[in-house]
Amino acid sequence: MKQINNIKVMRDTYVAFGSYDGVHKGHLKLLEALSEKGRKDQKETVAVSCYYPSAMKEGVLTTEEEKAYFIEKTGVDCLISYNMEEECLSWEDFVTKVIFGKLGAKVIMTAEHDDRLENLKKIAGWHGCEVCTVESVLYKNEIISSDLVTKYFMECKLEEVTQMCGHTYIMIGEVVHGKALGRTVGMPTANLGVGETKLKPPSGVYATRTRVDGEFYQGLTNIGTRPSVDDLPVITIETFLLDFSKDIYGKKLILEVHSFIRGVQKFDNLEQVQNQVQKDLTQVKDYLNSLS
Repeated sequence: MKQINNIKVMRDTYVAFGSYDGVHKGHLKLLEALSEKGRKDQKETVAVSCYYPSAMKEGVLTTEEEKAYFIEKTGVDCLISYNMEEECLSWEDFVTKVIFGKLGAKVIMTAEHDDRLENLKKIAGWHGCEVCTVESVLYKNEIISSDLVTKYFMECKLEEVTQMCGHTYIMIGEVVHGKALGRTVGMPTANLGVGETKLKPPSGVYATRTRVDGEFYQGLTNIGTRPSVDDLPVITIETFLLDFSKDIYGKKLILEVHSFIRGVQKFDNLEQVQNQVQKDLTQVKDYLNSLS
């Protein structure tokens, strides 16, 4: 899959566009349908990820890099990350000038519950473009949306998030140098650096899996402050990888956050920390082993 940030002039493409934040089951169903139709008709398929930098400051479930990680699996030929604030276009102008003017769309794939569907069909008709719809995907009788996924995510209901998305919540980032304080409790950790706009789970300890050089390792991840260590108001993402001893500073990792284990606690001494860590590791192993 090609991934580009600047739209080039294309012709006779099959297109889907939206925010795709969370890349949930509704998004995946839509993009898989787009890919399938494109292959059948031998046309290039394009997914346009529309983002607003000002809104991203509040946090996004998936960065543009993470969207690409999931969208590539749908079989779409090209992913374009488009800054909706760069040209300050209205929705109608975006569709007219970008989707038709630059991409030359001949088919647009969208969800049946799209609140601009009728308007889209009208504009598409002027350009000789077909609009195809895909049925909505429900979770507990609600249409799955990025807002719904975010709601469950902020309530720390990660199992539900996985069910709505068809995949776990992930963080892609590079391993950065920390204070190496994990070694003092017998568990050296990898400190993950992620983008400022990345929406992080509520502070706590999580059962995770980390992809390193194509292989996955079980892990215990602390997200949040470290009241037992330095009590600074700094959010860190620190993972202790089980059965792992390689030097991975500077490497890019994919962290899958599977389940909440407990909230952040402050301990009085090192022995209490070590005892709790062993309890956490038992829970992590039990949970992750149950998945396989």
